[in-house]
Amino acid sequence: AVATVGVDVNNCSLEILQKVPGLNSKLASKILEARPLTMRRELLKVSGLGPKIYENCAAFVRIEGEKEELDSTLVHPESYDLAKWLLKTFKWKLSETVDEGEFPPRTEWENQWDEVLSKASNKFAVSRERVLAVVENLVDSMTKMDPRLKTPSKNQATTISTAGLTHKSSLLSPDVAEASNLRKACPVRGVIGTIRNIADFGAFIDFGGHNDGLLHRTKLGPAIRLENLLIGQEIGVDILSVDDNNKVALGLTGLNLEPDSKRSRVPPKPSAKKPGRNSSKRHLSTSARSTNTKRRKTKP
Repeated sequence: AVATVGVDVNNCSLEILQKVPGLNSKLASKILEARPLTMRRELLKVSGLGPKIYENCAAFVRIEGEKEELDSTLVHPESYDLAKWLLKTFKWKLSETVDEGEFPPRTEWENQWDEVLSKASNKFAVSRERVLAVVENLVDSMTKMDPRLKTPSKNQATTISTAGLTHKSSLLSPDVAEASNLRKACPVRGVIGTIRNIADFGAFIDFGGHNDGLLHRTKLGPAIRLENLLIGQEIGVDILSVDDNNKVALGLTGLNLEPDSKRSRVPPKPSAKKPGRNSSKRHLSTSARSTNTKRRKTKP
């Protein structure tokens, strides 16, 4: 439950705090000694808690305060700029409690807010899924929704119970480990991976490629949630796609998910212009103007 609702770092017990992804009993004890904390970034002042651990645990450590209102949400600090832009665009206020009924049904967000999601995705160079995850965190905060109550619907009960297991998976073949080869081979089913990091929007998985892949929270299926995942745990994944920046999208193996056609693609950078006919014409034109000027000056 810790990875689902987070913990109030200034009031929780040692037993609860040490369950936060990325923390152990030793670090949790040091955090308790540093209380009270007024901002998430103050965690970086705790001895032994470096940037990497901060990246793992920050989204699950809530701090109620006035310095940064997003510190009381499950939005990861690296998504704060995106979150602030969304709040401004939607004219939402985290300080106000809003009834769930004032928002469109969650299943319709992607269609009804398509323009905003696309604009945010391009502006902040993140996937639409990442934007949707931040939107969900913000709405949960404003509606005071307990994420643990968002249980799967009845028609999802038939989801394959073996999703994510490794007994039918294997290590990635070295032949397709290169991003260019992997892109052509996608989707690649049943690959054993290791969870390296957990964020508010999903988990980063070492699947044997040159870059870790993102197992987004929306690709976990209804039976598994982020709180079920642990750093260092082995998990079976499907490699769904590799974008132009070599970012790898994963899905839980057994769900038979397909690549997301709406996954953002970064257009190639324009190549440097080479001198050609135009430059020659400009040169000739300049020479011609110079010659004409000289002729005018020589006339009596």
